[in-house]
Amino acid sequence: MSTNLSRRSFLTGVGAAAGAGFAESLFVPSVSAAESTEPEWTGYSICDSCNHMPMCGVKYDVRGNTVIRIHNWGEHPNHFLCSKGLSTLQRLYNPNRLLYPMKRTNPKGSKDPGWVRIGWDEAIRTIAENLTRIKEKDGADKVLFYCGDPKEPRPPVMRLARYFGSPNYACESSAACNLAYVHALELTWGWEIAGGPSPKTKCLMIVGKNGAWASPHGFFKGLLAQKARGMKLIVVDPRRTKVAEQADIHLQLRPGTDGALAWGMIRVLVKEGLVNKPFVDKWCSGYEEVVKYSETFTPEYVEKETGVKAELVVEAARMFADGPSGMMLPGQSIPHQHNGCNNVRAMSLLMALTGWVDVPGASSFENWPEDYLRWDEGYTRSFIDQKWFNQPENKKIRIDREFAPVWNEMQVLCSPNMLPEMVKAGRIKAFCGWGANLLIWPSPAEYQEAVRNLEFSFATDYFYRDETHHDMDLVLPAAMNFERYAPFGVHGRAVSVRTPVKPLGEAWEDWKIALTIGSVLCGEELFFGGDPVKACDSILKGWGTNYAERQKMLPAVKVCEWFPPQDTEKYAKGTLRYDGKPGFRTPTGKIELVSTVQAKHGFPGLPEYVPAPQPDAKWPLKLVNGTRRAYITHSKTRSDQPYLLEIEPESTVNIHPKDAERRGIREGDRIWITSPYYEGKVRAVARVTILAREGIVDAQYGWRGDQETQVLIPRKNWDPISGYPAFNDVCVEITKA
Repeated sequence: MSTNLSRRSFLTGVGAAAGAGFAESLFVPSVSAAESTEPEWTGYSICDSCNHMPMCGVKYDVRGNTVIRIHNWGEHPNHFLCSKGLSTLQRLYNPNRLLYPMKRTNPKGSKDPGWVRIGWDEAIRTIAENLTRIKEKDGADKVLFYCGDPKEPRPPVMRLARYFGSPNYACESSAACNLAYVHALELTWGWEIAGGPSPKTKCLMIVGKNGAWASPHGFFKGLLAQKARGMKLIVVDPRRTKVAEQADIHLQLRPGTDGALAWGMIRVLVKEGLVNKPFVDKWCSGYEEVVKYSETFTPEYVEKETGVKAELVVEAARMFADGPSGMMLPGQSIPHQHNGCNNVRAMSLLMALTGWVDVPGASSFENWPEDYLRWDEGYTRSFIDQKWFNQPENKKIRIDREFAPVWNEMQVLCSPNMLPEMVKAGRIKAFCGWGANLLIWPSPAEYQEAVRNLEFSFATDYFYRDETHHDMDLVLPAAMNFERYAPFGVHGRAVSVRTPVKPLGEAWEDWKIALTIGSVLCGEELFFGGDPVKACDSILKGWGTNYAERQKMLPAVKVCEWFPPQDTEKYAKGTLRYDGKPGFRTPTGKIELVSTVQAKHGFPGLPEYVPAPQPDAKWPLKLVNGTRRAYITHSKTRSDQPYLLEIEPESTVNIHPKDAERRGIREGDRIWITSPYYEGKVRAVARVTILAREGIVDAQYGWRGDQETQVLIPRKNWDPISGYPAFNDVCVEITKA
């Protein structure tokens, strides 16, 4: 395909092209004279452009050391690239890339930081000296280690925190992404259960997730295939998404009322005898409390509270009960409410009460090797030494103990959301950031001030980003996904590795940066002499393989035989719990309809419903803040991959036609967004569409300057169970500019 084709029309149609097997180049960089006669070779990597986990495969052609073409990697489990993946070459060869370590020479708070180029030896020495000084003077726990986006460096950075001696390790998922959803499920189930569908699924319920835009292409293709064979689909979402348009029942509720809807459906199950009582009696605890609490949530009350017609609440409950049924719960949307964890928990009870748990056609627990921690970066409990993080003496000195005690007990990652308070109190004196973005937080200026007041801080990134890096002491250049070995990818039972090009300039891959710092501070043996492949091999050898063996298999991505095959009813067979006994990984060994951990910390054990803030005459619109588009993810691709910026060059807010008409707003008009928590106003462009429900506006965060919606969100109303910010609980007004 010619690169003279309109880039805008190309990218907006790229989903269909990828589905048709499109495999041409989006962007062809110039090849140096020295490379022009060298033979081409083929490389393989994983796209991190939206950091969906597990990620999508990238096949690319290289001349010399220059990547010249991107293809779909046909043998990879996720083998269709979207517009974000196809435009990563423009990011790789963006002339604004950060290519050398930099240090500040002017005092923090200066308008000009006075950045100067330094070498890696000086950078590593500066980091080691400052962290050692703070540890010896104030303690290792005064250093916060943090991973943002990309998520890929999490394992070595967490290992660095552990052997340095700081339990204060956090990431974007413990700040404001999807870990609160996992946390909610662990409180009830002991482990994450969700997903589907499979060929035996009779009904699938998708809650707050538009996988057509937020997941790889294969998700929507698979969903349509299951619908074609007769599977029923229930979608819970305030928006009329592409997924919701496929639904047999679309429960288009008001934002924040998910818990009321769940309890209304639970009441229908109880009243109509649709509860699988033998399953509940054997495997669940707290059923009588559930029955009593659900009594309030009549179909009529639920309709008044949620805006969903009473008959649809009843019909959806019956449809889910008539399974086998699976459930896909939201990673990001519902957890970003002040009662988000309990709302997720309440939804998940529908699986427990119907008995659609880890059986063919229902949602299941993944079958992983015992040491494997999570599905996203391929790291293990032994690699990070999870037992150390869970020691009571380390939990007690974590910065989230008072702020989020349930989270503190359950999770090995701390919540960093009180960073401004922790810096003022002297409990954090240094910040070590990989891919950090201070715009992830509500009222980001308070976090920028906190970084300014630290004794020492550094960050690694692909680009210099002034909003985050202005008051750092060092900014270090990170190699991109085409230029690094680590991490390998885990896709179900299959494992993929990479064949990278040499990084541009003096960029180092994130794993190498973390491992090199660890080698200096803690010893080369513990940190593999700074070698990412050796670090990966330390994990892979436990699975009966190694990096070189997996490279020889390319382009094939083969199953790792040491991964156990998927099984069903693991709770009954004793393969779910670590002690080999039947049951679940909860304190009681049962599905805890009433959470013992929440009750222990003084919260109701039931996932009780707490009404969300609703619009009023002054602030008549509910803001859904942080939704994704098919072609862009939050802030990073807007400047890094400018082709994507051509599709949406400004912040665009979805508003229902009736709400727009009341304000004299038409498609493409400039608008202002105001909230009761911000003295200024935020600029955007109106998209008048039925994608937004009447009474809500659908925005993205991550834009910079006067388009940044995070400033509209107050630093209050944190979810007490997860410590997450309530991004989706704010009411606003919109006026024509």
